Amino acid sequence: MIRRRLYNPAQLTPDELKASFVARRETLADMLRLLGEQAPDRPCQHMLLIGPRGMGKTTLGLRFLQAVKETPAFAAAWQPVAFHEESYEIGDLADFWLAALRHLTRATKEPRWADKAEDLARDESDTERLAAYALAALLDFRQESGKRLILFVENLDLIFEQLRDERDGHTLRASLLEHPDILLIGSANAVFDAIRNHSKPFYEFFRLFFLRGLGQEDCLRILEALAEHEGRNEFPDMLNRERGRLETIRRLTGGNPRLLVLACRMLIESPLGTAFEDLERLIDEQTPYFKARIEELPVQARKVFHCLAERWTPMLARELSGAAKLSSSHASAQLRQLVEKGYAKEVRITGEKRVRYEVGDRFYNIYYLLRFSRRGRHRLERLVAFLHDLFGSTGLRSIYPANLQALRTRTFTDGDMSDWLSVLAGYVAGDREFAVREDWGRQATDLARDAIGINAPVLGEIEQAFVGQRSLQFSGFVASTKRSLKFWEAGRFAEAETMSRKLLKGMPENVIARVMLGNALIQQQRFRDAQPVFRQITEYVNPHDPPEWRGMAVLGLSGEALISIELERPEAAIAAIERGSAYVQPDDPPHLRELAAKLFRFHGHAVARMGQSENAIAVWRRVAEYGLPDDPEALRLQVCMALSAKGDALNELGRHDEAFSTLESISRYSHVDDPEELRYVAFKALADEGFVLGKLERHEDAIVAWRLSSEYVLAGDPIELRRPAALVLSAEGRVLSFLGKYDESESACRKATGIEPTYVEAWWILAAAIFEQNQDDDARLAEAEDCARRAVELGPQNADALHMLSDVLARRGGWEEALEMLERALHIDGARDNGARFGVATSLIRLVRAGQGTRVKQLIEDAGLVERMEPLWHAVKSQLGEQIEPLPAEIMDTVTDVKRKFVEERH
Repeated sequence: MIRRRLYNPAQLTPDELKASFVARRETLADMLRLLGEQAPDRPCQHMLLIGPRGMGKTTLGLRFLQAVKETPAFAAAWQPVAFHEESYEIGDLADFWLAALRHLTRATKEPRWADKAEDLARDESDTERLAAYALAALLDFRQESGKRLILFVENLDLIFEQLRDERDGHTLRASLLEHPDILLIGSANAVFDAIRNHSKPFYEFFRLFFLRGLGQEDCLRILEALAEHEGRNEFPDMLNRERGRLETIRRLTGGNPRLLVLACRMLIESPLGTAFEDLERLIDEQTPYFKARIEELPVQARKVFHCLAERWTPMLARELSGAAKLSSSHASAQLRQLVEKGYAKEVRITGEKRVRYEVGDRFYNIYYLLRFSRRGRHRLERLVAFLHDLFGSTGLRSIYPANLQALRTRTFTDGDMSDWLSVLAGYVAGDREFAVREDWGRQATDLARDAIGINAPVLGEIEQAFVGQRSLQFSGFVASTKRSLKFWEAGRFAEAETMSRKLLKGMPENVIARVMLGNALIQQQRFRDAQPVFRQITEYVNPHDPPEWRGMAVLGLSGEALISIELERPEAAIAAIERGSAYVQPDDPPHLRELAAKLFRFHGHAVARMGQSENAIAVWRRVAEYGLPDDPEALRLQVCMALSAKGDALNELGRHDEAFSTLESISRYSHVDDPEELRYVAFKALADEGFVLGKLERHEDAIVAWRLSSEYVLAGDPIELRRPAALVLSAEGRVLSFLGKYDESESACRKATGIEPTYVEAWWILAAAIFEQNQDDDARLAEAEDCARRAVELGPQNADALHMLSDVLARRGGWEEALEMLERALHIDGARDNGARFGVATSLIRLVRAGQGTRVKQLIEDAGLVERMEPLWHAVKSQLGEQIEPLPAEIMDTVTDVKRKFVEERH
């Protein structure tokens, strides 16, 4: 018999864990696929499992670690390390890394890592040094074993809260980015501030996996596995007999796996019980947890939550304000906090513009109804009885029409009628063999509209249940519109218009034909005619429709916005774009999210053109909500372009830290083997990131960013991509030379000349790097001369190139030509004013030392540098034996210093 561990799955053996894992298989496969994409030389894509208590986060995380061990390729490359579910001992970053060492001993059975942790904790009192030493010990494991570490940390949100110093979060993020040897996988009950707030270090840092409630099939698999594991042969018959009880509990608990298993045990222990008794026992078991969670809330938030949970149906903010006896602003503030912490969620009702709110975890609602509301308890009892009958052994099809008739003829409250219709609609719509299914749906909709009202929430639920039928209708539209599409693709826009109009006469709801007609009119520059065509599309599309329908709505709104821009009505364009968010959800297919991303990117540019930079930044930030790092290229391109625009805007506003964080995030959505257009956006972002880091005086980090940017450019790319890459690499070379890293500067510039052989800057900076390293190696100086001559050949009017060639020639003894090159450089417009900047004085001193004092004096006069280089001018005159006039003491001291340099150069 396999043991079950509802609260501590870590106590299961590997075989028991594997045998009990029968749901969430697709999520596990996604996590393993993402693990396989982790490149050893790039920062890891860290993961976070999010779901309410009991949803199986721990089981999924442990099963993932087990799958890593069982897969040879992963086992050879990774070492899984699981933290305990409660990590109360972690108060700072040092504690975190020390805990990782102790858990590493548990994972490897090697005591030396825990011993190392104890030694460090005993010998080092400075927490910053202690954290660095503990991290270094973990990296020692990587060096010794050749394996990278996977740290599975449960309740990561609580650990972040326990870090006493806010700097620890930033340091942890930096360490994870710097060391690709560590992959962090965390879990949390809800999205929390550290990953939601853009000012926090872990904003957009994790790939999020949301664990939703289980559906019927997963529920049955879990319960069948439980029966098999416990050797209960009678259980399949019991499942079939009591499916009403179990399905009732599944719906009312939101498909929570832990609660479902508890309910199954109750069914075994009380085979003659009822679903309502099961529900009451579950509530009783969970009451301590419910009370603890509610008592965590501040007083006002607790009051608002109480009113929300006691009501059961979704409430408006003003209704909550009245029920809680708070001002509208206070109630709204408390609602925002409850939503952020996962206690509440927003609900949008079809046909209603205002947002409603309900309890985030529906089982909390059941708890409140049973504990505090007599009317709610009676209503719940009726619903449970109905659900039990509905999902029990009675033939479902026989009760569909009967219940609809009963709802028509008997007296029911609006709430009871909504509950009945909502439950029935889901099962009627899913029963493909029910011949009059569509007719039943129309009758149910009419009944709800007539009896409850046009804004009844259940209307949206019925529509959502029958949404599959809309997919069939859409398929018919595709077939009917093919001929019009062929005309449009052939550029025969007048014929496409005629065909589309013909289709719409007999089928006005054909949204594809409307999109085709609108685009045909745009191509003919008939913007005013196209505008109402696009506007009408949303009249036929509902936010609950299938993705293909909602995609047409987004296209229609895009067309409407484009026309408004053409007609110089930016406010109307923005209004159309804003409506697009209602038609796209974060879990929609990539093609629909791409349309939304493109729409909002366009929105950001429209707002920016109006001079509203802050609003544009907020809009571009929204685009990233529609994309994931492993989405198709077209969607990732939209996200990268929006983030690039956001980074540029922040940079222009002088908010360099935010600009850096935004530009850095683009690398998560791009790969070096992506198509050219996406690589260019990633290259530009990393290049801009480097320049922003330069403004922040983080020169070493800037070099890393520039180096990464060049990986996105290939020798076969168009000149439009290769030339900017050469510029960035040359900038890297300049900074490296400034830091005295001439060998690295040479490497960067060689790569630049390889990518774009005609870029002047790369050649002269390469010459400078070689020159500074090898001033006594004639062969290398000859190479520097070749590079400098190549730069002069490509840019005969480039003062820097001419000056560099002059220096190399002077070092090699070619004084005459060196002086000629310097003269040419100083006679180029603009170079004279910048003479002191690019080191002309040093070059002139060398020439004086070589016996070219007379020519140098003449050059200073001809170039108009007498005043700018007054000390050098007087020093040269003195060197030539000429009398110099009395000078101020400060200038005279400098003249003496220059004359001393003449002697030093000679030696």
